[in-house]
Amino acid sequence: MKKITFLFVIFFAYLSNAENVDPLEDFNRPIFEFNQSVDENILKPIAISYKEKTPESLKKAISNFFSNLEDVSTLVNQILQLKLEDGFTSFSRVAINSTFGLAGIFDPASDMGLSKKDEDFGQTLGSWGVSSGPYLVIPLLGPSTVRDASGMYVDMSSDYNLTNKLDSNAEIVTVSIGTVDKRAQLLPATELINRSFDPYTTMRSSYLQKRRNEVSDGVNKNKSLDF
Repeated sequence: MKKITFLFVIFFAYLSNAENVDPLEDFNRPIFEFNQSVDENILKPIAISYKEKTPESLKKAISNFFSNLEDVSTLVNQILQLKLEDGFTSFSRVAINSTFGLAGIFDPASDMGLSKKDEDFGQTLGSWGVSSGPYLVIPLLGPSTVRDASGMYVDMSSDYNLTNKLDSNAEIVTVSIGTVDKRAQLLPATELINRSFDPYTTMRSSYLQKRRNEVSDGVNKNKSLDF
């Protein structure tokens, strides 16, 4: 059933109308407002407290740990995109940081000049020619598209496989810490969005521009995104 749902999502992405990036706006806006409320009342205060009260060395170690996990997913997606040189760099980063970096707590690979790159399965689908599909706001998870939502499902399944040896409590703690750490990193960007005239539209434009740049590796396709 999950495979059928996944294939249907990809097929729907192909059939989407590229001229209207947000045909689901009436559906998306209430979810956006719900996400904003949850963020303002729960996640943002926790992230601010984490940023202000956690020692810099500990925050760096936490960010490094989750960055190392991201490198594993990036490696797989680079191989799927036939970016073999980048894949070798990511493999080297994972190997070095997982050993000499003590499971990724430290980042000696960056000190050695092995630069980090991020690739996810949504980008892989885009590199294969899958259309982004309509803009989509996912409860609690935030902005996405039909294509990126299906990619997110694959990436989250991969992350689960990396942590499924933990007991349920340890897994919940790990995911929670990772979420708070990521939210703390995004505080400056979300502040700018929330001060805009229409945060929903600003978030949509920002997300779609970011994803287009990531899929095209920064190559300007000279296509209008929004408005």
